[in-house]
Amino acid sequence: MYKNKFLIALVTVVLFTACKTDDKLVDEILATVERGAIVRTISSEGLSWNVVDDTETLTLRLEAQDEADGELLKEVRFYVDLVDNTPDSTVDPAEVLFQTIPASEWEGDVWGLPRTTFTTTLADVAAVLGLSLGEYNCGDQFNIRLELELTDGRVWTNTDLAGTVSGGSFFASPLNYRIDLIVLLPSDTLYTGDYQLTQTAPGTFGVNDYADGIYTIDASDNVTRLIRSVTTFPAFGGFGPVDVEFKFVCDEIILTSGQSVGAGCSAAIQSGPAEVNANFDPVSPDDSAFDINFTSDETNDCGNGTFQAVINLVKQ
Repeated sequence: MYKNKFLIALVTVVLFTACKTDDKLVDEILATVERGAIVRTISSEGLSWNVVDDTETLTLRLEAQDEADGELLKEVRFYVDLVDNTPDSTVDPAEVLFQTIPASEWEGDVWGLPRTTFTTTLADVAAVLGLSLGEYNCGDQFNIRLELELTDGRVWTNTDLAGTVSGGSFFASPLNYRIDLIVLLPSDTLYTGDYQLTQTAPGTFGVNDYADGIYTIDASDNVTRLIRSVTTFPAFGGFGPVDVEFKFVCDEIILTSGQSVGAGCSAAIQSGPAEVNANFDPVSPDDSAFDINFTSDETNDCGNGTFQAVINLVKQ
């Protein structure tokens, strides 16, 4: 009986402390919101665009919040810009006002808070910036920045927000969206099926990270592939098996960073992207045979340095 009373008292203290901590965090966030305003992201689609398809579309479902439940909303302005991450045809256009959505065009949700949908396409963004394909390239990004203006004249944008607001799980109000420009493969089934894997350049300790053999490659999405159930470090008796993930990014074949090989010295030996990745032709890809360059022991877990290694895959 005494133990039961003790446990009940202990649980009560824990729950009270947890609730008090959660309440404090909520109070801090709401105190910030009360002094300002946010535009919360309800949903987003199209944050990656196929660079060669100008019909690619971004759709943002947004909700405005302020200390008067949206009554202070005057308008939200949408600016666009190019983030040029590639050396070819480097351009730096000025940020341009793309669209303004006044409060009158926002609709109330079930809670009475104003919501709207912002939609644009690659063609529209490129046109307003005065750019054409070749001036924006695979690997670049378009940036959409929002400015929220209140009826009292205050203006809020991405640089005015705390992390709990811009990146929090509930508020999710970045007021800034980056659209990655990528190149999709012509078919989701390219680079899939059974392949003979042969490691042609060894990794850490001068041995093969992956055992030679025939493995199946599956597609995770259009540009992501998985080599299934690969045995690792055969020279040391074999570990794993592990799935090895790689991606087709622009014209490079990139092994995903942080992939454990199922063994380690102090923690885990990981494979990652190479210093110089293997290339492929994104316009007319040939999946009959290809290489994947990668960094062996990319975190130097074993203390003997990192090594540039290569596996070759030939379709069976």
